[in-house]
Amino acid sequence: MAGQPKHVQVSDWIRERILSGEFKKGSKLLSENELAKRFGISRQTVRQAVGTLVNERMLERRRGSGTYISYQPKPIREKTGNIAVVTTYLDSYVFPDIIHGIEQVLTAAGYQMQLGITYNRIKNEGNVLSSMLSGQVDGFIIEPTKSAFPNPNIKLYQRMLEEEIPVVFLNGYYSNLEIPHVSMDDYMAGRIATKAMIQKGHQRLFGIFKSDDIQGHFRFSGFVNSVQDAGLSYDDSDVLWYVTEDLRQFFAPENDSFLLKRLEGHSGIVCYNDEVACLLCETLRRNGKGVPDDFSLVSFDNSQLATFGGLSLSSVDYPFQEIGRTAAAQLVERLEAGRGPMGASFSPKLIERGSILKMKK
Repeated sequence: MAGQPKHVQVSDWIRERILSGEFKKGSKLLSENELAKRFGISRQTVRQAVGTLVNERMLERRRGSGTYISYQPKPIREKTGNIAVVTTYLDSYVFPDIIHGIEQVLTAAGYQMQLGITYNRIKNEGNVLSSMLSGQVDGFIIEPTKSAFPNPNIKLYQRMLEEEIPVVFLNGYYSNLEIPHVSMDDYMAGRIATKAMIQKGHQRLFGIFKSDDIQGHFRFSGFVNSVQDAGLSYDDSDVLWYVTEDLRQFFAPENDSFLLKRLEGHSGIVCYNDEVACLLCETLRRNGKGVPDDFSLVSFDNSQLATFGGLSLSSVDYPFQEIGRTAAAQLVERLEAGRGPMGASFSPKLIERGSILKMKK
């Protein structure tokens, strides 16, 4: 521009091409000689112009190599009214309640859902996220897949953050990502479930927990800390861990002897969720053992399975619809107001039924 110092004209010229996308992030800038010749100025003036953009973090000097573009403009995203909702499962267990809660809030706010299901498999999660990112969505509500494990899809989440796409995690989270999450306080849930056993006089407790989701780790921590706080003995052999893919095989009839052997000497069992508790009850029935006469059980989720088929299972209530509604409300607030609450943690409560036997002193 006329009247501006030469170094300002050069820095403005470079900046415009970075912001337009003509100069791509990672590409090498024209050399000082090339810029000096193009603008008819000295190399010292070029250095001054480049220095301005280095200070703005648009350029990066690399000794012995040159100067490179270090900034990439954020793509302009048009509002679509579509929200990507990604869960591990869809039509079984507690997931219809979660999705119903999300749908209530999104519909009232004028948004519609695009559902993606991962079946708690990392490859599926990558495919779902890639597909939805290539389309047009305004934000994501995501239940993480195998949230306790290192995630190969981290670059997809980093892309969401770089493009400033609002994301809210549901039920769990990835510890290396600063993304708000809405979930139960699973550590306290583990403590409440375990204390219910201890208060009924159980001295030897056993735990079955899921190792690939972070909820399992928190529930285990609540379990083991409560056992130790009560002055009871704990050993690694008092816990069995499983991963998603192995659940059914874990409770297959051919494994009954192994499982029953591990349970010997224990009177109370803390199960990762109601599904695990039901599968365990089937194993016990096959082997002539019952709940609570032979083993007392406590679980998590307070789903329909807790009372299915005559079962009367004590279970920590998990307000799935409310968690879904809260996650959706927080995402909508971030979309409409530009920012919103940074997640939420729900306090657990135990729904006591008949699966915990009071031990005789």
